[in-house]
Amino acid sequence: MSDGLAQILAEGVRARGADIVFGFPGGGPNLEVVGAALDAGLRFVLTHGEATACMMAGTYGLLTGRPGLAIATRGPGAACAVNGVAQATLDRFPLLVVTDCVPSAHRDEFGHKRFDQQQLFTPVTKWSGRLAQSPQAADLVRDAIELAAARPVGAVHMDYDPSGEAVRSPTWTLPSPSGDDVIERAAEIIRSAARPVAIVGLEANSCAPAVLAALERLGCPVLTTYQAIGVVPEGHRQQAGLFTSGLIESALLFEADLVVAIGFDQVEPMPTPWRYDLPVVSISEVAACATLMPISIEVIGPLASTIDRVITRECTGWEAASGARALAEARSVLAATTTGGFGPLELVQAVVDAAPPHTIATVDAGAHFLAVMPFWPAIEPLQVLISNGLATMGFAVPAAIAAALANPGRPVACMVGDGGLAMTLAELETIARLRLPITVVVFDDAALSLIEVKQKPGQGGAAAVRFAPVDYAQVAAAMGLESVVVTTTAEATKALAGGWDVPRLIDARIDPATYTRLIAATRG
Repeated sequence: MSDGLAQILAEGVRARGADIVFGFPGGGPNLEVVGAALDAGLRFVLTHGEATACMMAGTYGLLTGRPGLAIATRGPGAACAVNGVAQATLDRFPLLVVTDCVPSAHRDEFGHKRFDQQQLFTPVTKWSGRLAQSPQAADLVRDAIELAAARPVGAVHMDYDPSGEAVRSPTWTLPSPSGDDVIERAAEIIRSAARPVAIVGLEANSCAPAVLAALERLGCPVLTTYQAIGVVPEGHRQQAGLFTSGLIESALLFEADLVVAIGFDQVEPMPTPWRYDLPVVSISEVAACATLMPISIEVIGPLASTIDRVITRECTGWEAASGARALAEARSVLAATTTGGFGPLELVQAVVDAAPPHTIATVDAGAHFLAVMPFWPAIEPLQVLISNGLATMGFAVPAAIAAALANPGRPVACMVGDGGLAMTLAELETIARLRLPITVVVFDDAALSLIEVKQKPGQGGAAAVRFAPVDYAQVAAAMGLESVVVTTTAEATKALAGGWDVPRLIDARIDPATYTRLIAATRG
């Protein structure tokens, strides 16, 4: 029976457009799923861990619009997958994860590797259930994939249990669109504002041309969240920088008399108090999941068509170049935090200057992302990938692998701290094995720098935040990547000139002294 169920799963995801399965399999049913996937014409990518497999699958699904499928074995495999599953759900990446489990027919016979996996996954997924041999199995696969892709996008989990009883497919209700009266009230608020500021969030990636057209009609400065970078392309006169709920964007917002939030998800900003006494009009496809940004009026509906009904006029209170000026001022403040040595800002500038056009950037959590995100010149959506809702370390390397697979031949710059790289170090072998055009740039200061900046006396001292030095270039070389150590801006510039079509690692031994000032300027 399991062979038939594996075939149903493989053919079901294939029918929905999938072409790759990611995973770190155990024996038994896992391998049957791999075999069925290959028979169905899918490719299997072997990873070095279950969490990274899930991050790859979710990122691949986000970039291609096809189902992201990851597999893991039962017990420890399922437990290790949880961080990757939580990342997909909180960062709004589409993921279907299928785990082996103790078969229902033998559940009372032994306790080895047995725990309630569905209960484990329920808090970090949109639905957690069981895929069993039944006439409804194909429908369950279809519904699970559709649920993962429905707003808010996220992860769906299924235990693969051929001997189990059939379960009901997941159900969900599409949000009801706002009525004409709500749309007209929102439009009137926008028409009456003199100095609105738009904040664009992750939902806008799926309909960026329509969002950009509405923003250009409105004509006001635009802040984007980390996950919406590129919706307003680099160099656009309305591009005003990033919204993080921090300090750096506050001057612009204090000048405003209205916030227009477009496709904004409240998982995106930092959890800091809202400090602006002005109305907020939210235009989104789903209702807000939290109240960090207090919403005066919320318009729900398909984003591309709804914004055209809500944003109908041009604001008159801003100068034409107000967005570009705000961006230049913010970048100038951040650039001025440098201490003048070979620090994170100098390394980021070297990467930006050397990277070919259309290079995709993946960025890990850690202090270094504060140097990367404001300066990466994205000209299209999803050109910069970061874990934002979960903000997990260990994201950049698996995301880079998925980005390279989703965009064959396109270079990828993977920017990661030494702490995040240590979590995913084995995946360097995956990059080398698949011969992917990924340049891994390690911000190497032998510390958890973001945590060290926040650390207070009596909180463990150096033992809590500092590592012994590691030669990551030698580690990368042992795994099959070209690699080099750089200790100056000139060395980094030389190392980054060319070589974007091969797997390689740049071990950049930076001075972390800039981070304290950079964090203060960004967050306050």
